[in-house]
Amino acid sequence: MKVVKETAFSALLCESCGGMFYPEGEFVKHLELVRRRGPAELDTSTPSGALPDGALEAVCPGCAAGMQRRPLGYESNIVLTCVECGGLWMQPGQIEQVALFLKRTKSVDELPDEMLQRYAKALLDEEEQREGFRRLKETGTSEPSFLAPFFQFMPVSAADELGRCPVATYGLILLNVVLFIFARSYFGVMAMVPAEVTKGERLYTLVTHQFAHAGIFHLFINMVFLRAFGDRPEDRFTWSGFLGLYVALGVVAGLAQAFMDPNSTIPCVGASGSISGLMGLYCVVFPACMLRVTVLLRTVRVPAIVYLVLWFAIQAVLGSRPGIAVAAHLGGFLAGAWAGGIIRILRLGATGRQTDTQRKR
Repeated sequence: MKVVKETAFSALLCESCGGMFYPEGEFVKHLELVRRRGPAELDTSTPSGALPDGALEAVCPGCAAGMQRRPLGYESNIVLTCVECGGLWMQPGQIEQVALFLKRTKSVDELPDEMLQRYAKALLDEEEQREGFRRLKETGTSEPSFLAPFFQFMPVSAADELGRCPVATYGLILLNVVLFIFARSYFGVMAMVPAEVTKGERLYTLVTHQFAHAGIFHLFINMVFLRAFGDRPEDRFTWSGFLGLYVALGVVAGLAQAFMDPNSTIPCVGASGSISGLMGLYCVVFPACMLRVTVLLRTVRVPAIVYLVLWFAIQAVLGSRPGIAVAAHLGGFLAGAWAGGIIRILRLGATGRQTDTQRKR
C-alpha cells in the first residue's frame, strides 16, 4: 500500500488494483475535490467497483479489524467499511460515481446514506454562507440594517446637549470607521454565523461582529444612531462602564439572533444589536429626554420614549425580513430595557449629575 498525501486529504493506495483506503473523515475531503472537478456520466444499473475476492473477510489496512460490505449513495455502489475505525475502501471509479450521484440528487433527504446526508447538508450550508458573504459585500446591506423605515425619521441628538464630550461614544465611532476602511479583508473572520455559535464554535464572533459593517450606508446609519443614543448612557456610567455595557448588550443581541435562527449559515455583522440595547436602556432610564429628529429634511423635537416605543413596534410588526436580523434588534432592545430597569431600581450609575427632568428643555 502506498501512502497518498494531498493538500486536502490523505489515503492509502493499492498499487496493484488501484483501490483506495480512506481513514475516517478523509473520504469526504477527496469527494469534495472530485465534486468540483465534475464527473461526466452516472451508471447506477450495474454494480460499481468490483470488490476483490474474499472481500467479506477483508482486513482493514488502518487497524487490521474486519470490514463489511455496504451500499454508499445508491444500492449498486458497494464499498467496504471498517467496523472499528470507520475507514472506507473504494475501488477505482467509485468516488466519481458518488460525486455525480450527489450532484443529481434534488433533496438531501433523498440520500439513502447517513454519511452522505451529512456531507450534502454541509455543502448546502457552505454554499449558503458563501452566498451570504457575496451578497453582503456586493450590495453593502446586511442583517442588522434596521433603519430603512427610519431613514427619513432619524434621531440627530438629544435636544439638550450635555456639557461633556462623549469620548467613548466618539471612540467607538472612530474604531468602527477605521476597521471598515482597513480591516475589510477580515470580514469573514469577524462575522457571526448563528449555526456556529449554537454549536459552541467561534464564540468570539459574538463580540467581533459588532465592529464589522457590510457597506458605507450600513456604517453611516449605525453610527448616527450610536451618536444619538450613546452620550447619555456614557455620561451616566462613565466611559469604562459604558463600553462594557455596550459590548455586553451586543453579545446578548447576537445570542438572541443565533437561538432564534440556530441553523442559519448566513453571516451577521454590524453594531445594531449593541445600539438596540442602548436604545432599550435609553427608553427606560431617559424616557423624558427630548430628541431632535429629522423628518423630511426638517428637525422636530420628539420625546425619547415616543420615538423608541414606535421603533420597537415597527420592528416587531414587520418581523423577519431578508438581510435584517430582527431578533437581534428586539433581543438587544429588551436586554437594554431590562438593564435600565435594574439601574433605576438600584440607582446605579454616577451620582450628583442633573437628571433629564431637571434640565431645561
